[in-house]
Amino acid sequence: MTNMINKIKTGAGIVLSALLLTNTLSSCESRLEEKPYNFYGEDYYSSTHRMNMGLRGVYEVFSELNTYGQYWMVYDTDTDIAHVNGANLGHVARDLGHYNAYANHPWLEQSWGAYYSGINRANLLLENAHKVKVEADAKDTVLYHNYIAETKAMRALAYFDLVRLFGDIPLKTEHSEATSNFKLPRTNAEEIYDFIIDELNEAIPNLFNYDEYPGGFVGRMSKTAAQAMLARVYLFKAGYKLTVDGKMERPANYKEYYQKVVEMADAVINSGKHELNPSYEQIFRNMCELKFEPKENMFEIQFFNPVGANRHVSNQGTYNGPSIHQNSQYGRANSFIKTLGTFAAIFEKDDLRKEVAIADWQINKDDQVKKINAKRSYQWAPGKWRRNWQTAEIKDMNNTDVNVVVMRYADVLLMKAEALNEVNDGPTAEAIKLVNQVRHRAFGKEIDGTMKRDLKVGDFDHDSFLNEIINERARELCFEGGRRMDLIRWNKLGEKLQETKEELAKLTSEGHLEKFNYMAGDNFVAGKHELYPIPNYEIRETGAGWKQNNGYTE
Repeated sequence: MTNMINKIKTGAGIVLSALLLTNTLSSCESRLEEKPYNFYGEDYYSSTHRMNMGLRGVYEVFSELNTYGQYWMVYDTDTDIAHVNGANLGHVARDLGHYNAYANHPWLEQSWGAYYSGINRANLLLENAHKVKVEADAKDTVLYHNYIAETKAMRALAYFDLVRLFGDIPLKTEHSEATSNFKLPRTNAEEIYDFIIDELNEAIPNLFNYDEYPGGFVGRMSKTAAQAMLARVYLFKAGYKLTVDGKMERPANYKEYYQKVVEMADAVINSGKHELNPSYEQIFRNMCELKFEPKENMFEIQFFNPVGANRHVSNQGTYNGPSIHQNSQYGRANSFIKTLGTFAAIFEKDDLRKEVAIADWQINKDDQVKKINAKRSYQWAPGKWRRNWQTAEIKDMNNTDVNVVVMRYADVLLMKAEALNEVNDGPTAEAIKLVNQVRHRAFGKEIDGTMKRDLKVGDFDHDSFLNEIINERARELCFEGGRRMDLIRWNKLGEKLQETKEELAKLTSEGHLEKFNYMAGDNFVAGKHELYPIPNYEIRETGAGWKQNNGYTE
């Protein structure tokens, strides 16, 4: 299926504030007259078609460089599988990746503002949805309720991203006006998670399945995608989080949330709407060729800019792809995010995912593929969205229209396997089967068959199977935006960084690796770097007396 492009049109402007940094539809004063920026013209509510325009404005914030287009790639580094290239600090991406974040970092301010812009747009739409004139037929009524559900689901995603990045954050469910009170308190992260769970539970019954969308699927949040997202939210609700006093804790009733993961994963699996693509490589070739295939890729953030300018574009395959010379026929890829040879080593022999995920080569100006010696394996790069697979017109050296995948069906299988291990204090036959199903594709075998490499229940206890899940998620889902957050919810980020540092040092001492400054291993501070600092701008301008996240100075 050809990638359906969302050319986002905002239905109205949003008031600018210290807390909610937003965009306005027009700066033309003659149009505003005496009405504030957040005013919707009455024609906005004239139909569900117009309502959909407002909903697209909510989606818009996720298709910018300051959210999923670029910044989230860096929020997913440095880990045991990826790092931002270069050791010098004082650079916006390196400072974030190398655990040198600071409270006036511009990217954090921009992401914070963008997410709250989306939340504000969602709030405004939901508050005024009752004004929409719905046609007197069942189809338009169903469409109306779906749009409300999509709005809630995307507001939930915005809060989910914010709470994982910053911890306690303001919870705002009313849209902002010039007279609004912006001196809001930060809401406890656990309450934010409860709100997200309620939002998704309310939304799911009214969402379309991807194959039921009127006029054809447009790559937005479907029922099963929202169910899978809710399963992920329950994983994080069950997981470890950094408290205000710098301790990593998880809820005493965490197993209850893992049981909810099982239930949501079952809803997706039993829907019959999804399956694994038989070819791991084809998943990413499809993305590079702008083909959306929703059976495996359940939800993708959509990107498109007709001239490649810095709006509604991604850096997929350039910022996080193998290095390609600017004079190559494929277009430049500056390859700012790199992987590690130590990560490559966790793939078993004949695992087909390794060659797809890791590019141990680069392309020069003559379009020649040049291998990068293993002694410089820290210069190997993610290979999933490589520029030389992309078929669209080269409109910009940095920007592409390649989508960002947020949820894959393989993730649902692995989430359920992990949850079963937690609920039962060890792996069950079903949990093992789920992981084997993912592994079969990795070795080119029948997905529902058996093979000599199959895992067996008797080979694992709880801890060893969790470690297998940790490694399998790395092999299957690497560079897709979730590794760092997963390590945090397992309370293993610091441990994995230290292990990687020691492995790299050992390889260097034995002459297998050139000296490499693995900055994450040196800079990470437990009890601090599991969260980013709250932007100082927000603390100052809200005047709310917020306490900065543990370990950061204001």
